[in-house]
Amino acid sequence: MRKRHSVMAAAAAVLLATGACSVVDGIGGGDEPPQSMYTQAEAFVAMEAVAADMVAVLPDFPGFERRLWLDHPCSHDGVEDPDYVSVEIEYTFAEADAATPLVREEYVDLLKDHWVEQGYEVELDHAVEGDERTDRSLVVSSDENQLQITYRVAHKVPIMITSGCVPVSDPGELEYVPPLGGVEPGSKHDLVAEFFPEGIPAAEEQQ
Repeated sequence: MRKRHSVMAAAAAVLLATGACSVVDGIGGGDEPPQSMYTQAEAFVAMEAVAADMVAVLPDFPGFERRLWLDHPCSHDGVEDPDYVSVEIEYTFAEADAATPLVREEYVDLLKDHWVEQGYEVELDHAVEGDERTDRSLVVSSDENQLQITYRVAHKVPIMITSGCVPVSDPGELEYVPPLGGVEPGSKHDLVAEFFPEGIPAAEEQQ
């Protein structure tokens, strides 16, 4: 289940909120990985709760087009550690919604203030002025919950929530969390099937 997901070069330079081994080879120290407050299974649930809190404060919310779960390799003392992964969820707005000032401007500023009030630290707030549009990357992180959030405004607008490195969970420990924002559970826009090889729970079971 090892996948790598590209982010903007500026955002990629920001390290993930730590709490375990590093997602970058060669970073780490000591004989044992630092403690994490989550397992892999717990991190997915915690990140979906952060996403739900985010949606709850968005005015005139148009919904999302898709939801994606990912994991990334982690290393300890420069060696990939198979017992740890960094996990990520991503929600993406539909292209038409991603073109609106509401999503491209108002939501970014509103959520920046909301996350700062919750104790997140702004790691990056970068804008690139183009001929036809302004792109922006907002990255915040929290030592308290060991999570990082990236709101990326470009041709499309994804919102990514990422953990530090966490202990790998057995597949049967992973809990299916229904997606937010009108994404139909188990549909082609609910991209979590890799984590549920026996099948995603039926939508009606999640009601």
